[in-house]
Amino acid sequence: MHQLSGKEFQIGLTMSGAISAGAYTAGVVDFLVEALECWEKARAADQNGSVPNHRVGIKVISGASAGAITAAIGAIALVDKTDAKTFESNGFVYRYTLPKLYESWVVRPTLDSGDANVRDFLALDDLETRPPETADFSRTSSVPFPGENDPIAVVSLLNSRLLDEIAANAIAVAKVEGPRPYVSAKLHIYLTLSNLRGVPWTLPFSGGDYHMISHGDRAHYVLSGVGSWATHSDFADNDPSRDNLDIGMIASAAARDQWKDYAVCALGSSAFPVGLAPRLIGARPREDYFGRRYPSADIAGIDNLKPQWPPAVEAENPFWFTCADGGIIDNDPFEYARFTLKDKATDARLPWDLDSADRAVIMISPFPEPKPIRNEGDPAIDIVSLFSSLMPSLIDQARFKPSELALAVDPDHGSRYLIGPRRVIGNELQRYGIASGLLGGFGGFVARAFRDHDYQLGRRNCQKFLMTSFAVPADHPIVTNWPPQVDKKLFEAMREKTDAPGAVSYCLAPLYGSAKDTIDLPPWPQITQADLDRLMTRIGLRFDRVAPMVIGQNVGGFLGLLLQLVLLPGIRSAPGLIRDKVLNFARLTILGDLVRRNQITGWDLPEGLGVDPDDARLVIAELLVPKYDERNVEGIRRAVAPMSAALNTANITQVLERLKQTRGPFQVWEAPWRDKNGGRLFTLESRKPNLFGGRLGASLGLGFFKPTVDPPGI
Repeated sequence: MHQLSGKEFQIGLTMSGAISAGAYTAGVVDFLVEALECWEKARAADQNGSVPNHRVGIKVISGASAGAITAAIGAIALVDKTDAKTFESNGFVYRYTLPKLYESWVVRPTLDSGDANVRDFLALDDLETRPPETADFSRTSSVPFPGENDPIAVVSLLNSRLLDEIAANAIAVAKVEGPRPYVSAKLHIYLTLSNLRGVPWTLPFSGGDYHMISHGDRAHYVLSGVGSWATHSDFADNDPSRDNLDIGMIASAAARDQWKDYAVCALGSSAFPVGLAPRLIGARPREDYFGRRYPSADIAGIDNLKPQWPPAVEAENPFWFTCADGGIIDNDPFEYARFTLKDKATDARLPWDLDSADRAVIMISPFPEPKPIRNEGDPAIDIVSLFSSLMPSLIDQARFKPSELALAVDPDHGSRYLIGPRRVIGNELQRYGIASGLLGGFGGFVARAFRDHDYQLGRRNCQKFLMTSFAVPADHPIVTNWPPQVDKKLFEAMREKTDAPGAVSYCLAPLYGSAKDTIDLPPWPQITQADLDRLMTRIGLRFDRVAPMVIGQNVGGFLGLLLQLVLLPGIRSAPGLIRDKVLNFARLTILGDLVRRNQITGWDLPEGLGVDPDDARLVIAELLVPKYDERNVEGIRRAVAPMSAALNTANITQVLERLKQTRGPFQVWEAPWRDKNGGRLFTLESRKPNLFGGRLGASLGLGFFKPTVDPPGI
């Protein structure tokens, strides 16, 4: 075995919120571990000093939302003694190194499992019974459990008991593998939380006190036994943690509550508002908040910051709060990883010169696709429009960290890197990188094939990252300390075709064993119309149980009675009522995204459209937008402009005219009437209005029957 040189390169992993696209993040982590493990085995077997003798070690993992799930489960998956797996499906070979991580992100989280005995997100049991306290992951162990006669409230549109099940399985480790030498003996885990109760602060000024409430919270855990690499962190080692957890005790009954709390905090960070259930987190007002370190250069050296708890709250044991998605406040917890890597928390920055940098934060962000801005006049100034746009705006803002991302893309900056989905066919970068990107990130739950694709793409992109970007110059101390027997030519970083000519650099994490095998690009996944129909049936059944309960629990009086009436069996299925409108909206929204991203079979485009196929699908998808019954050309152009500069009035009209002459689901129908400005109106043949919803409504202007079209003036 060849001895280490004593040169180390420390890394911290930061994982963004991503909802179902967390499958991509998990795939990146899966391959990174495979690469480091294969390198370690090659070093152990090295007899002549031909293997690079430095170490790349994981010191901290921080995550928000889906990233928090990956961080928490990934740390456990490192010690779960289960062999890597390989399987073939439709001619493609899928592989994963960390089975527990793969099962948690690919196998289990789905809207429709296809098996009545396997729980999924649309199961109904969360509306019927409360689980026993031992199986309940809705709260940490110190938070009071509901009484036997307490009502069961609807806490989310989806059945989050599935996540409880995944969490319980994640912390059930039958046999712990020995500590990994490339993981810190004290592995710091930071999970962001949105504390909806809030933490009060009072800052005294000579002119008076300044009062604030902070909602950005975090759970800090220190895991021992995952790794054996001795490290120190001035910031994290002195930052209060919820618990120091010994991975060797994960199966111990004595530590069951601590590990359950660890899982609940990860679930709390991933509790996307309304869609997934919030969690109740118990904390200790003094121990968890007094002396807390904050990852800010302005206050890093101050250790006497503390909240001003009201006496009654400070006496609470525990102080517990409702926790929603950690990504609302901090969707990219980069700073926790960066400060943990610093020699001193008060240092201005990490060493960043490529010639000498010895530590870096690797950000894994599954949402690289451009997100179009809203069209002019959207949202409108009415209350409902403003309220509905507020949450997406807050989440977008939480993801906006230009100071960090700008340095990550700087080729001369060696302290931060970014791994994001890149799907390249030949030399052409595809418009859509991940299959889970539809429906705002929830789309991966539609089909396992989508998650399988993203997991493998994460592995592929990580392999490419280690071969091209994660590298240092020839005069870096790590390289100059390699034994003379190392054939440096074997470890030269590959250059991208778009790279400018430059000096040779060398890979920081050389690939050995199975990590050297090229990971092929997985096929772009699709579902069938039958799959979508079955999913819509399940969504309808979930709606039939959730809607009456929500109304009964929140709407009283005559209005509540009226709403309950229209949801009675035999009435609720009538066209035009609440159920019909909600399910039609859901169906068109899902179908529109599937068509836009070419993820449903049977929607193969005809020839002769005159535009790029991805652009043609943008036009067709606009005809499925449930907000409008009919569209005019200018309205379509404005809607697709943020996604394609190539589409204009002329070629959109050309596409619509061509699709009028075809047969199939994309066949276009043109209305025999015009909009207020004389513009032509189009929709799909499948959405062609009936007599009342079409000609009569348009000609008479009857509000209920009048078709909705693009706003006047468009």
